[in-house]
Amino acid sequence: MGADKPQLKRDDTETRMSFLPIFLGAVILLTGAVLFSKMTFERENDLPRLSPQDEAKLQKRLKEIDEAQQYALIAIDAGWYPCNHPGRTTYYLLPGEVWKYGTTTKGQVGRYRVNYLEEINVFYIVQFRGTISECLKEEQRKLFNYPYLPENLARPAKDRLPRPPYNSKMQ
Repeated sequence: MGADKPQLKRDDTETRMSFLPIFLGAVILLTGAVLFSKMTFERENDLPRLSPQDEAKLQKRLKEIDEAQQYALIAIDAGWYPCNHPGRTTYYLLPGEVWKYGTTTKGQVGRYRVNYLEEINVFYIVQFRGTISECLKEEQRKLFNYPYLPENLARPAKDRLPRPPYNSKMQ
């Protein structure tokens, strides 16, 4: 007959283990194992070094950095070419006018498919060779000076561009 005695809720005295620390630990161990597996050890003094495949990749990449190209893609025929400028989808170029400036460490064949250049109707011309840093600087010089090129100045003022049609921004 009386009122039920109020039961107090008890907090679990056991602590629940979070899976986050276990997950993070597993990720760290897995990452370490992958990185460690990329190394080989010399038997003489057990110093870690790159595998022969990774050493070859590294040497290839270092060579590419030292042997870059600054190039231009030049219109072959008069016509409408794709344009990346805001408000324009195409732009009319005359033969020999610059469609795009760029820099690559892969050369023409590594940068563009031959079919692509034919489809767009442009040819690839190397304007400067050097390290990637030197080529990027040369590309910037070309982009900044583009508004003053005779081909751009010959256009009516409303049709002049701040950069070649396919260079969407100063990179």
